Amino acid sequence: MPARSGQEYVESLKKCAPNVYLEGRRVVDVTAEPVFQEPIRATAEQYDMQLDPAYREVMTYPSPTTGHPVSTSFLIPHTREELVKKRKHFKLRADHNFGFMGRAPDFMNQFVTGWHLMAGRFARAGARFGENATRYYEHVRERDLFLTHMLINPQIDRSKTSAQQEDPFLHLGRVGETGDGIVVRGAKMLGTMAPVTEEVAVIPFGGVPPGDDAYALAFAIPTSTPGLTFICRETVSPLPRSRFDHPLSSRFEEMDCIAVFEDVLVPWDRVMVDGSLGSGEIINTLGADFNALLNMQTSARMLSQLEFFCGLAMRLADAIGITGFLHVQEKLGEMLSQMEIARAVFYGAEAMAQRLDNGVWVPGGHGLRAFHLQSGKIYSRFVEIVQTLAAGGFFYAPSEADLANPEVRPMIDKFVRGRAGISAEERIALFKLAWDATGETFGQRMAQYVRFYSGDPIRLTAGFYMQYDKAPLLEIVERALGRREGERIPVSPDDPAGAIPYQPDTRGMAGTYATGSLPTRQDQRG
Repeated sequence: MPARSGQEYVESLKKCAPNVYLEGRRVVDVTAEPVFQEPIRATAEQYDMQLDPAYREVMTYPSPTTGHPVSTSFLIPHTREELVKKRKHFKLRADHNFGFMGRAPDFMNQFVTGWHLMAGRFARAGARFGENATRYYEHVRERDLFLTHMLINPQIDRSKTSAQQEDPFLHLGRVGETGDGIVVRGAKMLGTMAPVTEEVAVIPFGGVPPGDDAYALAFAIPTSTPGLTFICRETVSPLPRSRFDHPLSSRFEEMDCIAVFEDVLVPWDRVMVDGSLGSGEIINTLGADFNALLNMQTSARMLSQLEFFCGLAMRLADAIGITGFLHVQEKLGEMLSQMEIARAVFYGAEAMAQRLDNGVWVPGGHGLRAFHLQSGKIYSRFVEIVQTLAAGGFFYAPSEADLANPEVRPMIDKFVRGRAGISAEERIALFKLAWDATGETFGQRMAQYVRFYSGDPIRLTAGFYMQYDKAPLLEIVERALGRREGERIPVSPDDPAGAIPYQPDTRGMAGTYATGSLPTRQDQRG
């Protein structure tokens, strides 16, 4: 099947029938569940975009196996031009939802593309595991499937490793194997969009400590696999919810779930790392070099959000006539400055693109990763500024129903309008949008999501420091101390950014635990 339409996605999802629980009840048909219908519609719109003549050239490319058009998010760029096309695709999809759908299909499409690019590393435990990674990538690409992923162990007792938990299968682990595959049991979080996806990919994030090989599992299975259950959190967008009153949360909620695996059989052809002895080492040494392409998708989403917030803040300030105040101009200037830095990093990484030894082009340097690590702080500051500009205005924004009431509409038009030329309805709409993004439960969930998008921001930022090539910077200090007299001052290079190297001894795709952060062994506790 080539790149599919939104209707084809919905029909496939209806047949998939994953085992989903929401608000204490089992959802028999996720496509008929009111809470899921708008997120499904928003996802279907993205599938339809790739068939739209206006976007088709950017959003699809010929399949290397069939020649049919498939999603550009699966494209492995072998030229700079293909890398640019991939960037345009990611940014277009993020702009569709203003960056508020962090786990739209293109994210996991790139995720499994990374698995394929690392096939040789999966193959260290046996050639078939590398072949599985490539076959699975092709399977998803040719069927245009929508995936979720499960990376994190549930927060039960984080002072202990998985093997040290009171029940060895609180965290997802390997029970054993059969001729057909491996059997797994336990739980994983956090399956964003899981109820409306067709496949789930599993891999440990944050690394695998010594003694936890049985929990070093990488595989992918249909969300409808027997024994697999998804339990949803409470919705952040309770119904009914009109688009006027809730312009974002009425469309873009991404449901989060915990996944429970009850002796689930994973077929051998879906296994990349099987949890046998030595599996932890494979997970911990997958490397991060191919993550540069995933960082491009992530940065496209974040840039879309920053652009949205800048436009929103300026419209909000203008609507109530406060753009002439110095402190307001300073805040808007701060937002625009941060956004332009983000743009420079996003497009600059592409301008410094590098060709790897295998012929794959990736964004150059560490800028995208650095931007991603700081995005939580930037996002929180943007939210704070919008809340400051809106102030108490959030609390007198009548509803769409009030605007339709002829008894109060004249009063609303007179007393709830903005500056000259801004009607009450226009002002209310802007404040509703701002509240949805910053004050509603939807907005609060988004802020938390951005902050912990890739895990613990403290550990990730510390890892960035640990991996960074510090020698050139330390040499500057040596010159300043007078210890390099007579030596030439280095001339800045024509190409200032190299590709991110494969570093098997540091945090890779799944990461590794720093030794000092590991809990003491159970038998060493007092």
